[in-house]
Amino acid sequence: MAIFHLNAKVISRAQGRSATAACAYRAGEKITDDRTGQVFDYTRKKEVVYRQIFAPKNAPAWTADRSRLWNEAEQKEGRKDAQVAREIEVSLPVELSLHQQTLLLERYVQTQFVKLGMVADVCIHNKPGNPHAHILLSTREISPAGFGPKNRDWNSKEQLEKWRFEWASHTNRRLMISGFKTSIDSRSLQAQGIDRVPTVHIGPTGTAMQAKGLPVIALQLNHLIKENNMNEIKKATKPASNLLKAVRKFSNFLSMPTSTERHIKDQQESSIFDADYLAELEDLFAQWAMTYDRQETEIGTCLAFNLHPGAVRDYGSQMSCNNGTPDEIKAMVLLAKLKGWKGMHLTGSNDFKEKVFVHAVLTGAYKPEEITGYTPCSRALEIVEMAGKGPSHTKPQEEEKNQPAPQATPTRKLKI
Repeated sequence: MAIFHLNAKVISRAQGRSATAACAYRAGEKITDDRTGQVFDYTRKKEVVYRQIFAPKNAPAWTADRSRLWNEAEQKEGRKDAQVAREIEVSLPVELSLHQQTLLLERYVQTQFVKLGMVADVCIHNKPGNPHAHILLSTREISPAGFGPKNRDWNSKEQLEKWRFEWASHTNRRLMISGFKTSIDSRSLQAQGIDRVPTVHIGPTGTAMQAKGLPVIALQLNHLIKENNMNEIKKATKPASNLLKAVRKFSNFLSMPTSTERHIKDQQESSIFDADYLAELEDLFAQWAMTYDRQETEIGTCLAFNLHPGAVRDYGSQMSCNNGTPDEIKAMVLLAKLKGWKGMHLTGSNDFKEKVFVHAVLTGAYKPEEITGYTPCSRALEIVEMAGKGPSHTKPQEEEKNQPAPQATPTRKLKI
């Protein structure tokens, strides 16, 4: 289940640390510190599954080189106690796939750090049951000339609180748009009105001791805390507070039928139902959407986007539309990519499948082999091959003949 964890720290020479050592460890690479001559080799680190550097558009090309980037950051500092980098560590929702986790991270990093003028080096460590990301940030603004002055506003408590709030907000939007009802909250348990004792952080030393079978006091304490919390929950005859009841009840947009409940929702700053989420949907469907709301259908509850004309209904793991119009197809493929789907299984008429296939392949949203439920006809193959996107292994079907869907059970569907 998704949990909130965001830890911010400064990489400082006063602590005997360096930006080069920090980036080598987090990226699982071999980096030489040009200032000291030290070599940091962490190439044996196998849990790193994603590495990416993000920089403003006007940044020098060398910012894409991890070794040079952090050596430049080190060379810029002259003090013995200089702060050479900042790190943000976040827990990633276990509900999301690696692809969906990267979409979440990329949007968060671009809007919260790169937009301010920072360079961000992002790595995902995929530990079993504990996927998390390390975001290594420059302490100086970057420009075409290189690193400039330090921005002291980035050290403020208000800035950190904003980053914490935005991480919860971005995570909850990604969970919702990917079809999950879970959510996280950046506030303390006390601030949320939850009468529960928080667990303590074990840390890397404790984790290493645990792996060796050695007793860990923090781990033993956490077991006692969890046991105590479970006993308190069992003894409770009603929720700890009305706020707790509201948070649980409104964990998903689709379970909010009344204006009173919406008013309670507006009190929750980290809610996924905030103005930012609505703005994201409005941006996504700016070309077509007139309204979007909750609907009950024969299939179940959905978030319906009413286009002009037509409609797209999102059920979480599948989508449907009214008539298969070009606008409906464009909107469905666009939403599928935003939700992080790695592929699509098509149902409906052959004409509908062909239109979706051609549009998805020509726009580069999906490769032909990532689309199942449809065997391209010669006309569809000719169109995509003329654009240089046709698969060499796909066999055309006979014209005007319906073909059975593959035997594999789909997990993501587009249908009419």
